[in-house]
Amino acid sequence: MSVRQDFGAVIHLDLRAGAAALRSPSALRARVAQELGRAGLPEPDDPLFLVVDTPAGLTDHRPQYELITGYRAVGEVRLLVLLVGSAPGSFAGEEGGFQPDRRLLRPSVLRAPGSALLWAGDLRSARTALEQPAPDDPDALAVLVDVLSVPDVYLSVLHGIQSLPEAVAAPGVRLLEQDLPPEVRDRAWRDALTRFAGEDTELAPDVLLTASSGADLPEPLRRLVVGRGGQDLGHREPGGVAEDAHRACADALDHAEDALAGLRTLPGLLRASRREAFEADVDQARQALDNYRDLVATALRSGGGTAASAAESATRLAALGLRVPSAEGMGDRIGEGLKDFAGKLLGQGLALRSVAQRFTGLAGRAEPLPGTALLPRLAPYSAEAVARQTGTADAGQPASR
Repeated sequence: MSVRQDFGAVIHLDLRAGAAALRSPSALRARVAQELGRAGLPEPDDPLFLVVDTPAGLTDHRPQYELITGYRAVGEVRLLVLLVGSAPGSFAGEEGGFQPDRRLLRPSVLRAPGSALLWAGDLRSARTALEQPAPDDPDALAVLVDVLSVPDVYLSVLHGIQSLPEAVAAPGVRLLEQDLPPEVRDRAWRDALTRFAGEDTELAPDVLLTASSGADLPEPLRRLVVGRGGQDLGHREPGGVAEDAHRACADALDHAEDALAGLRTLPGLLRASRREAFEADVDQARQALDNYRDLVATALRSGGGTAASAAESATRLAALGLRVPSAEGMGDRIGEGLKDFAGKLLGQGLALRSVAQRFTGLAGRAEPLPGTALLPRLAPYSAEAVARQTGTADAGQPASR
């Protein structure tokens, strides 16, 4: 069980047995050290005490409660008392009647702001309505104590009870499932599962639009799917091979564009040299693009081998003037982002099937591809492919007779 350090640890004390041993501050501190040592936890600054007792023990164990509320700690001491069993003298006989007086008597030390009482009554862990287990079933108590031992749950229950009059709560729950006819119970379960899992239908258009935009994704998931198109992610090292090849392409295309603009002028229409210069600039741009395409293919092959380690791939890419951003700590943040995203979708009322569809679409957009899988996408941009597309493959060869 993970414990948030800022909330401290929940210290469990059962005063129904062994309360006489807790007669001094040193005895209580030794008992606390034993509980924390068994769980492998340090002594918290703000201890959270969960005490199990009976209604009669509230007055019988007054010295123990004074020691607990006066426990020396760096921060605030909080006390949640879980009462099990009936009030003393309230049960009137086997007929099940109760006397009018069912007051809960407690010492003044348990009226402090950091204290609260949860009176659970006689705990029973019946699996069906026909079972009649004995009161104060240890199995039922173990489950309740285990739940209240989670710091977040403990504090939530404590704050909720403190908002009630006298800071005392007596919950009561009755399960009706076993009292229902089988066909009604089965239909209720099917309807509940359908609402939770959702129908096997397509997502609504607005949900699809939101999923494709990535606007509702938390960090760092948004960075994995948004803006991955043609924007410059800063992978090229200044002055490196890739940066020089990229700049050569840009300059050659600019020259070809200027030469094309010159052909539209009157001197360009009259002078053959202007056309020859334009054709030379186009050839130079084509050569620069081919060189850059070859560099991209080399980079994809450098990172696509299964046998190459991450260090070897990084070294090969560095030789091409490419920088690979560090992914240190990214896995943990992605895991937290996925958890937050799932909680957000479920909190919006989306069915489980819709949430699964959203995650499937997200995985399809964010899953990294090996470089070798991307190499076929470069094929349409080779010199041979361009020549076939433009019909100039045999333009430079003499026609056969």
